[in-house]
Amino acid sequence: MQNMRKGVQVYTVREFIGTQEGYEQSLRKIREIGYDSVQTYGWKVPDAEHKAFLEELGLTTESVGGDYEEMLRDPAAIKKAIETAHFYGTDLVSVGTLPVPPAASYAREAYLEYAAGVNKIGAELKKEGVHLLYHSHALEFFSLGGGENGFDLLFNETDPKRSGTASTRTGCSRRQNPAEYILKAKGRVPIVHFKDYKIVGGADPIEQVCKAFGEVGEGNLDWPKIIEACRATEVRACIVEQDICPRDPFDCLKTSYDNMVKFGL
Repeated sequence: MQNMRKGVQVYTVREFIGTQEGYEQSLRKIREIGYDSVQTYGWKVPDAEHKAFLEELGLTTESVGGDYEEMLRDPAAIKKAIETAHFYGTDLVSVGTLPVPPAASYAREAYLEYAAGVNKIGAELKKEGVHLLYHSHALEFFSLGGGENGFDLLFNETDPKRSGTASTRTGCSRRQNPAEYILKAKGRVPIVHFKDYKIVGGADPIEQVCKAFGEVGEGNLDWPKIIEACRATEVRACIVEQDICPRDPFDCLKTSYDNMVKFGL
């Protein structure tokens, strides 16, 4: 049985990492819970010191960050991203969702333009054995018409041999099955972000749905099916990212970890 790492996107504990001491204490707590990997966020120390600290804790760095627009216009930014990835021992450079105004997020042309940029950057990264990792949100699952949504368009228009490696957010879409999308993207999803949502009356609308962020296993998603799909597609790491925590984020991360173990991860 494949051993998938259980990790944390450090954005989950962002209010605790404003200082180096707070950052280090936060990562120690994450490791003590049992997590063995991270996607880091907001570190304020030199890379060499940061890497040594992660190695001391026994935490795998799943990816490094890259700025899509900067890499698109400046080859030096791509070179820097490659060097950083190699330094941390990862082959993944992560970029965020479409850098466009909200209204353009529902235009087919915006996705086509973005896919072309992803392919261009991905081709340069691949020359050095690095892949581009895309972080999806809910907006990609709005219909563009003709039975097509933004995620499908990006999936079809990006070249998996050059780029298009995807980081899917389970639980981010409406009327979609996360496990089915993971299976569809076999070979292109090395990392999956684990997010759960509680669909609750009276909650503040998040991405136009009355829902609340929840710990993994405490919401509406079928996690055994999702984990089964992750194993079938050889996902390397399942990364918990809880954008909003109703109590101590470390307690939330402990609940998510315990539930992941309960589900057989």
